[in-house]
Amino acid sequence: MILAWFYAVDLVIYSAFGPKEFLQKRQALFGQNFAALGRIICGDYEDVKTLLESSQKRGAFLGRARLTPAKFAKNFLLFLSDEGAGGTGLHSTLHNHIWSDLAPAATALISSKEDVFTQYLVDGLKKTAGKKGPDDKLFALQDMVARYMYHAFFGAPLTDKLVQDVLELISDSPFSSLVVGGTKPFIYFTACVQCPRARKLNRVTEFVLGSPLMAEYVPGEANGKQSSEAYAEMMINVISIAGILGTANLLREVLLIPESAAIDLNDNKDVMMAILEAARLRAPVNNVNILIPEEKIMLVNGKQTTLPANTNVAASLGLASLDSGVFSQPDVYNHKRENLIMAVLNFNHVGFSPEGSGTRQCPGRNIAMKCASDVLKLNRPSFAATAD
Repeated sequence: MILAWFYAVDLVIYSAFGPKEFLQKRQALFGQNFAALGRIICGDYEDVKTLLESSQKRGAFLGRARLTPAKFAKNFLLFLSDEGAGGTGLHSTLHNHIWSDLAPAATALISSKEDVFTQYLVDGLKKTAGKKGPDDKLFALQDMVARYMYHAFFGAPLTDKLVQDVLELISDSPFSSLVVGGTKPFIYFTACVQCPRARKLNRVTEFVLGSPLMAEYVPGEANGKQSSEAYAEMMINVISIAGILGTANLLREVLLIPESAAIDLNDNKDVMMAILEAARLRAPVNNVNILIPEEKIMLVNGKQTTLPANTNVAASLGLASLDSGVFSQPDVYNHKRENLIMAVLNFNHVGFSPEGSGTRQCPGRNIAMKCASDVLKLNRPSFAATAD
């Protein structure tokens, strides 16, 4: 009960002050790796690297939160373990399906309807520029990304009403949010008043089941033989939580790239490096929660500690990306870093290659990177001047 109380207090503080501020202050007090949020937060770069490169056992954890599995798709990729860590082959199958089949199809649709998808970004950036507070700006980015991602993956545009439903599902409301509505311990007090969550989810599910993507869907080996309903539920979880929240956070950091940064917008590699450095400086996704499959000795709170099997160790991409032993002057934006491509940890993977590798790397990474690249170009004055 006492530990649950400390977890709930940490959760509130983390949410109020933001991940970077919370994690860095705790790290300054307790060392590279420390106990917080009811788990071990691992901020040492080499420890995080080891965790990411190993087979991962997963549980119902997302970012800062402990979740109730029944509130999410049974085949939600973020909860599925690797075969080498006690899981089945379902995660690998679904990951490869999204990476090899869905993401390329989404990219092709974006290219074929370039005017439509560019307009999503132009409209979204105008809305964002008109907002004053950081929360309002992020909300405008989420609106833009929701339209972009749902259209790209499901093949049809969302209506304004459905956009609002999706935004409510990714909001901080305990009554309508996919994540907050399934977060312990708050769900114990709100489960009986989550009718708005169910209604919005039903409307979005109806849209997905009637979408061009699902019109051609046939259960088979490539998609893990998921039923249409199970597949749709999984895709809503993936696109809404990872696709929209993660990408909107990435775009927020892209918009904060210093104007003084000399970025060659005609050089795709330089643009890619600029985005990776923005993500390194303030990680769009901070914690990758991994249940260690066996007993492990780790330096925690400044002491060598033996962690029992199934301890939740959160690989903190945010803290490890600011490790001064790997990145010199880690708080300074510098997209020319020689080791950036080799050492970057974002997208749940060590290093970055255009082709991608591994089955834990974000399967929608290339769509997020394309969206971020286009936003960077549209938002830089030098590009706007060239376009005129």
